[in-house]
Amino acid sequence: MDEPARQLLTRIEQDILANRFILPSLPEVALRVRELSAREDVVLSQLELEINKDAAIAARILKVANSSAMQRGKPLHSIKQAIARLGLGLVRSLVTQLAILQTMQGCEDKQRLHDFVDNGLKISALCHSLCQQLPHLDKEQAALAGLLHDIGKLPMRRFLRRYSINENTEQTLQLEHQLHPQVGAFMLQHWQLPDELVQVSREHEEILRDHTGPADYTDVVICANLLHYGTEQGRYAAYAGKDIPAMQRCQLDQVSAQLDKHLERRMELSLALVTT
Repeated sequence: MDEPARQLLTRIEQDILANRFILPSLPEVALRVRELSAREDVVLSQLELEINKDAAIAARILKVANSSAMQRGKPLHSIKQAIARLGLGLVRSLVTQLAILQTMQGCEDKQRLHDFVDNGLKISALCHSLCQQLPHLDKEQAALAGLLHDIGKLPMRRFLRRYSINENTEQTLQLEHQLHPQVGAFMLQHWQLPDELVQVSREHEEILRDHTGPADYTDVVICANLLHYGTEQGRYAAYAGKDIPAMQRCQLDQVSAQLDKHLERRMELSLALVTT
């Protein structure tokens, strides 16, 4: 990170801490569902009650449970049935995704929001699929990481306008690229999301990052980004032909032939989540 970006990041952090710039809050339903679904003694009726407090989220969860990607037998008509079909991990992930997407609807740059959702859902599906061969990682946590890794991009234009920085220059694009990982980390911490998701936001642009031990969620998101955007041109062209530690850890040279099939099914589920 160069010095102008470092100075701007310091100003952003100071303004957030002093409440001069208010980050959006995550709806209470998401926090409660995450808390309840993580308990060993969770009662489905309690979880159902919390989800039903938000009619829009409840309707989407039921839609996903009845989608072609999840269809098993007769259509479901209650959230309790949907929870049983989807499983606690998927319900927790879906409710969090829906709550965050609701929260970010106020983003002034609608094209940027559209691109965030479109690319995020595809990368999320890739992350879930890659984790089929990484049993030490939670597939739903990986999917959530894939959706949220670039979330720091959404408020960047507002930050730049606040500091009277011209939005249509090469310098602006460079500042956004350098700062959005840390801004995203601020947001995910504000929403009390797990540390590994905060780390993904903060480190996902460190394409050559290396560490000891097996693949982590950041490795998975890096691999998903490289698969999604490619290295022939564009944002990752500088890494074409290079040895990427994350790709080695995620065993991309041994990706199962079932990846495409699994990816297609996961995308069906994602589209059921966001389409009317």
